This record gives sequence, C-alpha cells and structure tokens, in this order.
Amino acid sequence: MQQIKLFLTVTAVLFCFIDLPGNFKTHAVSTTHTITPEDVLGIRELSDLRLSPDGKQVVFVITEPADPNTQRRASNLWIMPTNGRESPRALIPGLINAGSPRWSPDGKTLAFLSDRARPGSDEGEASNQIYQLGAGEANAVRLTSVPGGVEQFEWSNDSKMIAFVARDQPLKKATRDDAIEVDRHLEASRLWITTVADQKAVQVTNQDFEIVELAWSPTGDELALVVAPTPKAEDSLNLSLVVVNRATGEVARTLNKYVNLAGGLKWSPDGRLITFFEGPASKEFASWVSVVPAGGGEARAVLKDYAGSVLRLEWMPDSRHLIALAMEGTHQSLLAVDVATGDRVKLGDVTHSQWNVGFSTNGNTTAYFAETSESPSDIWILRTGESPRKLTNFNPQTAAWRVGKLREIEWKNSKDGLVRRGVLITPPDYQPGQRYPTIVNTHPGDTAWWMGWHSSKWWDWGQLLASNGYVVFLPNTRGVTGEGWRMHQAIADWGGMAFQDLMDGVDYLVEQGIADPNRLGIGGWSNGGFMTEYAITHTTRFKAAVAQAGHSDFFSLYGTSYLSASLRISFHDSPYLNRKGYDERSPITSIRNCRTPTLLLHGELDSGVPVGQAYEFYNGLKDVGVETQMVVYPRERHNIQEGAHQLDIQRRMLAWFDKHLK
Repeated sequence: MQQIKLFLTVTAVLFCFIDLPGNFKTHAVSTTHTITPEDVLGIRELSDLRLSPDGKQVVFVITEPADPNTQRRASNLWIMPTNGRESPRALIPGLINAGSPRWSPDGKTLAFLSDRARPGSDEGEASNQIYQLGAGEANAVRLTSVPGGVEQFEWSNDSKMIAFVARDQPLKKATRDDAIEVDRHLEASRLWITTVADQKAVQVTNQDFEIVELAWSPTGDELALVVAPTPKAEDSLNLSLVVVNRATGEVARTLNKYVNLAGGLKWSPDGRLITFFEGPASKEFASWVSVVPAGGGEARAVLKDYAGSVLRLEWMPDSRHLIALAMEGTHQSLLAVDVATGDRVKLGDVTHSQWNVGFSTNGNTTAYFAETSESPSDIWILRTGESPRKLTNFNPQTAAWRVGKLREIEWKNSKDGLVRRGVLITPPDYQPGQRYPTIVNTHPGDTAWWMGWHSSKWWDWGQLLASNGYVVFLPNTRGVTGEGWRMHQAIADWGGMAFQDLMDGVDYLVEQGIADPNRLGIGGWSNGGFMTEYAITHTTRFKAAVAQAGHSDFFSLYGTSYLSASLRISFHDSPYLNRKGYDERSPITSIRNCRTPTLLLHGELDSGVPVGQAYEFYNGLKDVGVETQMVVYPRERHNIQEGAHQLDIQRRMLAWFDKHLK
C-alpha cells in the first residue's frame, strides 16, 4: 500500500487558490459582469495531460478559443515543471493542430501527433503523423509518413519502438468514376510499428478487423488489442480483447469477447494481467473494470458491484493496485483499487468538466485536471506527504464574471421511489423565496452526466444562463454514468422512466418555491436534444425549448445513421421486423401534442443524427401550428466546430429563452 499513501492527503484544498508563477498569478477582481456568449467561447480548454516519468514536468494540450473568422480551433502542446517555479509555455510555438503527447518510458523523448508538413517537403493533404522531440531540442523530427495519417500510438517499454494504428486508404481513380459501393472495399485499420532509431515503419497486422485501442506487453514481444471484427458500423459494439505477436501480427490468443467500452486497456507492469472494460453478454449499455490473465484464462471483475463508473485508470508500479478516476453521482473521485480484492480507498474529490477527464501518475507524483465552482479546468499536482497544489490559471478572466452558485439536489421518482440527483445553478443575485424562470438543461450524450462548473464547453449553457438571471436545473436522469453498471443499462429505455425522473425534479423545484411553473424552459444537445423533444411532446408545461442534434424519429434514424447497432440493442430488434417500440419512443409520433415554441439547431453533415431528424420535427411543428425556427450549420457534423457557428448557437439559444420566458 506504499503507493496509496501518497494520495491520502487529498482534502478540500482542491477548492482553494494559491499564487501561481508569472502571468498565471491569481489577482483579486473588484468588478464583475454578466456572462455573454462571447465570454463562454473565450475559454481555453485543457486536455490530455501527461506527467514525465521522473515527475518533474507535465505536458498537456491547450485548445485556444474559436476564432469566428476561421473554421478551425488551434491546439498546441504546452509544458511546465511540476515544481511550479516557471510559467507554462508552448512546447513548439506556432503549431495549430498538435495533440496526443506521449513520453517515452525512459523520459528522454516526447512523441506527439501533428498534421504539419515536413519542412521543405511538397506534401498533399495534411494528415496526423508522429513527431518526436528530444530533451533540450527545439525542433521535432517526423517519424511517420503513412497515407491517411496516424490514429493512435503507444511507446514500447524499452523506448525503442512505437506501435501505431493507420487505416487503409481508398484507391484513387484517374477518372470521375468514383461510385461508392456501400459495405464493400472497407478501409480496415492496421497495426504498424516503427523503430525510432531508423524511422522505418513496418505493417504488423493484415486482418480486416477494426483496432479500437492497443497496449504493449512489458517485454515488447506482444501487444494487446481491442478489436471489432470489421470496420462496419454494425460491428462497432462487438468488441473483443486479443493478443497479437509483434513479429508476425497473428492473433496469439483471444482473451475476452465481451469488451463493452474502449479506454480501459492497460497491461500490468509485471506482465501478468490486463485490465479492460467488460460488459454483459447481451452487449447492453453497461461496463465494469475487469482483469484477465495475459497468458489466457477467465476474466475477473474488479469493480462490478461499485456504485459508480470508472472513467480512466492506470496501474501502479507494484502491479497490485490501480489508480482510477471515477464518477460517483455528481462527483468525481480519485480511487486506489486493490486488484485482488476490489477494495478501494477514496483518495480525494476532483471536480472538473465531464469530457476533459484525465490524470497521469508515476506512483509518487500525480498530475490531474480539476475545477472549482468559479473557474474551468486547470492542472493540479499531488506529491507524497504534500497537499495538492494548483499549477495553472489559464482562464483568469472568469474571476470577473458574475457566476451562479452550484449545489447538489436530491428528489425521488414518484413512480418507483428511486432517489435522483442533479445540479442546480442559481443566479448570482438569487433571493430565496423568490421564483425564477427555470431552464432544464438535459444531459448531453447517451451516458453523460452533470457535475461541476459546466460552461467550459461551447454546448454547456449552465453558467451563461444563470448569469443572465435563470435558475438552471441539470438533472441526472437514470442511465447516466456514475451510478454503477446496472443503472447504466436504463439508458436503453429512451424517454421512459428517465422522463419521469426529469419531471419529478421539476416538480420538486416548484414545490421548493424556486422554479416559476409559468416560466419553464428546456433544452439540450444530442441525447439532450432527444429528451427535449420527448418532453415537449409529452407535456405542455414548458414554454420554450431549444433542441440541438436531437433524435426525433427512431424508425428513420435506424435506416440513415451508423447508430443502427445500438438502436437494435435498445429496442431488442430491427424496426423492419418490429417497429412498435421505435414509434412509441419517437418524439415525432407525439408531435400533435406539442404546444411549446421550439428552436432547432443542427449540423448539415451530422452522420450520427442526420439533419433529416431536425427537418422531420420542424415540419411537424409547423403542421400542428407551433412556433418554431430551424437553423442548419453548413460543413458541421454532430459537434459544431466553427467559431462563428458556436457563437451563433449561444446567441440564438439565449435570445430564444429570453423571448419566451422573460
């Protein structure tokens, strides 16, 4: 348990500010202002931090605010010492698309992905390639030049090789005969290995499977892969854990056929065990941490009964413990986990944005992202016997914002009595006993959750709305991450009891004298867009709605989206064989009941939830005489990326609620 001791000093210090080096020192702010859409889009976002093996440096990615005049957000690598005596700096100034930093195990080299071309070369379309930067060097050396680019990579334990995944590229025809044959000539992903000394890359695998993630064995003669049998979308949930021979690329053994989520593949330092996210044989939306002997044998669940959800994990050097970042209700925690017994020790609370999850440890020093209720993610450092220290302050401007106050609330589902939790954000000048216009912000993503500061993403509306006078209710309806795998399965029940959770939460806020029942709004993105449309077609209590990238018709969605495999799991059959369930849970089926003025927002090239879903709902609303507007964003997919479009969404959303609720 020696490695566990280093974390036991984590306390509520996570929520205090300290002086920071150089331009990153926190200063008192005497005046504040209401948050604007421009403010929210001005936040710098942090991701993918990696601690150097000696614990003396941390490298990470900063994504700069979107420029309304460009289509691309710049992302670059930054670095700083963990002693906090120097300010962070860009590792290689000027890069606009760099990420995935990975230290070599010996700590002498940093590899990363970038799409910049080799100086002096005459290359065509840019693609991500691996670059390496030695200690003390100013210029990075390009290691790969594979067509289509590198998707992911990992160092070998001896720091001499890098394994990476690249995809076959379609043959380019000299004529305009470029017809696409659906489900034929698929571009499979391949495992490659490059030797750092001579920069020669060799293709290792020839199988036509889809490589989802990879992990080297400590000895370097094998690699563990999570694979799908084909690149077809319908196979995306049919994942297996295999081990391949480094020299031949042949599958040496299949360790498990019930991998249900990527992100947990880690080979123990002693080479005996491999962690992964296992799921039920039914392939339903649920997973838990398991370990399997690397040489073959039965998998063993480690945290199957844990009433939370592991987001990230790392082996400790002793190969007996894991450090896990886990979601528990509306909180995140660092846990030390005994692999043999499943016993866990809570090391501390970590509050940060749901997508930028991350930590990195060498067993004695840990770097991680954390937020406070007043500011977005920054980097914190924890060492043995010391209190955690905040290293950065990348968004000092937030100190001048009038932010809302956050608190967790609980209520019960009126049908089955299940206790539900959520986050409530009240306006800066909130007065108890006074009712406020209230907006329900339904959770994004099929398994996302609500916690923390929540305006560090362009689609997160919480603090923007609160600062502008709204109470914002972020309900964790059933099916979200953070409540164990059994509760997670409820996500397949589209609408259903999750809708009851939501409405009972609204009733609770009305009963408490917080929400004005005559000024209720609702909105959300993706799964949140679906829940918004489902709500306004099943109740007339909401006076305004904003639905972005919502699923309105599961029957047509099945036939036009790559989500067909997951929909078959949700509804237990193809709609062409049994359509009833698809129609029962589709908002479009109940469109005649809608009376709520609705703003619809959608990316033109969204392939997960095609724009036709919005057109169906828009035309349905018009036909039943409901006030509606629809905005389609050219060149955009499921996630809106261009700065001008992001700003437009924030402005329209705020204006729509102001028009109908104030």
